[in-house]
Amino acid sequence: MNLFIYRSLLWAVLLPTFILGATADQPADQLLGQWLFPTKGSSVTIYRLENRYFARVNEVDQAGEDNFGLVKDAILIRNLKYDGEVWTGGELVHPKTGIDLSVEVTMNDPQTVTVLVYKGIKLFHRKFNMTRKPG
Repeated sequence: MNLFIYRSLLWAVLLPTFILGATADQPADQLLGQWLFPTKGSSVTIYRLENRYFARVNEVDQAGEDNFGLVKDAILIRNLKYDGEVWTGGELVHPKTGIDLSVEVTMNDPQTVTVLVYKGIKLFHRKFNMTRKPG
C-alpha cells in the first residue's frame, strides 16, 4: 500500500514537470528538422542538445562540396541559443577555409529561415534563406 502511495505522489510531482518542460521549449524547437540550402541540393539536420542547437550536414551535392567544402555528417553550426525571437550565438567554422564565423538564425515562417553569417561585426555579413525539407 505504501508503495502505491509513493508512486502516486511521485507521478503527481513529476508529471507536471515533464509537461511544463516540454511546452516551454516548443517555440525554440520549431527550428528542429531538415533544412535545404538555397541550391536545394545540400541539406542540414538541426537538432538540440540541452538548450543549444546544432546543424549537421545531412546531404551534399556537388556544388556544396566544390564551393563550400561540405562533408556529410560534419557539424556545420554549433551552440545556437534561442533568445525568444532568434537563435543567436552560434559558431560556424567554414569547411573549406577554416575561418570561424558567427551565426544567427531567424524564422520567417514555419518553412523558411534566414541565416546570417558574419565575422566580427554584423555590418559585414552574408545572408541566405533555407527552406524546410518536405516530408
